[in-house]
Amino acid sequence: MGGIAEVDSQEMHLLSILLGIIPLFAADSVRVDVIQNEVWITRNPESSTGVSKQLTRDGKAKIQAELSSAHDRIAYYEECPESEHCRPTVVILDLEGTRLQTFQPHSSAFGSDETCGSILRISWVRGDSAIAVECHATPSESLYIEFDLAARKNVRDLVGLDFTPSPDGKHVAHVGPIPHFAPPYAKSHFLFIDDTVVYPLPKDTKPFRWKVDGAMPDIVQTRGDKFVGIHAFGQFAWSPDSTRVAFSDYIFDWIGDEAGNESSRRCPIAVVSLTGAFSLVPLRGASVATICAGRPSWVDDHQLKVMFPASSGHAALPPRTIKIP
Repeated sequence: MGGIAEVDSQEMHLLSILLGIIPLFAADSVRVDVIQNEVWITRNPESSTGVSKQLTRDGKAKIQAELSSAHDRIAYYEECPESEHCRPTVVILDLEGTRLQTFQPHSSAFGSDETCGSILRISWVRGDSAIAVECHATPSESLYIEFDLAARKNVRDLVGLDFTPSPDGKHVAHVGPIPHFAPPYAKSHFLFIDDTVVYPLPKDTKPFRWKVDGAMPDIVQTRGDKFVGIHAFGQFAWSPDSTRVAFSDYIFDWIGDEAGNESSRRCPIAVVSLTGAFSLVPLRGASVATICAGRPSWVDDHQLKVMFPASSGHAALPPRTIKIP
């Protein structure tokens, strides 16, 4: 009997330790929303005991509020429509609604220091130490800024489209700068990793750092009135180890007449590494438009899954799995 009592005592002691640890990890779930231009926080939103609290009361136009990954701060931005006579401002709050910090994002991507006139979206990056801000530049491109909250300065300043940070936070994949009001051959896409042109590149050319207003690689070829080898990229997907980017690559030729005819259309899945090494994986069994609508995601560092959403009254295609060396 004494032996049994000793075991029970040990088990009870272990249970008491576990019960003491559990509350350290059982943090309340939290959701933040913008409702009628004010920021609200809701604790335990999935529970009948959930409680909501209004954090702002200034009436200024707001669209997006983002909770930090540590669930200890909230970032939102003031939209600043023309009627409010202000400049867009990013605001950081604690969970009680106290303002911790504000800043007006500005970009020096074009050699200027002008404040962002219109914010498109914000997000927490670099382990919640910085805020990424995408600003409207032209109808064809945006500006991407990462603002370090402690240093109070930009630590990344990019121009283009479809900015996609890598899982480790060290890089941002994006389409490079695109001229506005230009024909398709002048808008051919280039994959940038940060400020470096990575793909497509002329033969025997290595990735290079792009300078503001610098020339892009000479990729599109001219044959009479035909422009050959124009690229348009789909959604970017980083590999889990942050070394490669996958996306659909719509490649086509264009005849520069009034009809603007496209020909020789194809849409492989491109997989591009940080060094510029790449592979193009052809997909068949559907129209080029359907294949280009495919959205790649990584199963692991060497395997992709491509999902094909339903479109134009057609059911979704079965997903495809691709092995990448």
